[in-house]
Amino acid sequence: MAFYRGEQGSVKFDDAGTTTATIASTRSWSMTIEKDVLETTALGATYKSNIGGLIAGSGSVELIYSASSADETNTFIEAANNPTDQGGAAFELFLDTTGTKKIIFNGLITSADYSATVGELEVITCNFVTTGTITTSI
Repeated sequence: MAFYRGEQGSVKFDDAGTTTATIASTRSWSMTIEKDVLETTALGATYKSNIGGLIAGSGSVELIYSASSADETNTFIEAANNPTDQGGAAFELFLDTTGTKKIIFNGLITSADYSATVGELEVITCNFVTTGTITTSI
């Protein structure tokens, strides 16, 4: 049985929503996909009935920042500082190195958390939400 390790995951991003580029400084990413539940219980029923509703996602990406950070890293970070963002940025979150196990969606970066600790790597955490369809190939 094969297991995937954290070093195999990666993130691709494009703020214009066209061709995604790898963000080489990715340290980690996480994503939660949630589905609304709609109650459809008939009047007088003994047990509740439910159906699935709208689906949305949110998550975060941790980036290691350096003086030589690539343009993709800077573009990703700066997307949080765009007040007229239409949520059309293309995201690809990979679970493996071959690129076949991934989550694809358009989204919006909602925040960037900057921190610096003396003697440690500088890490920037960017949070995002999805917009529209979420495609999973896992």
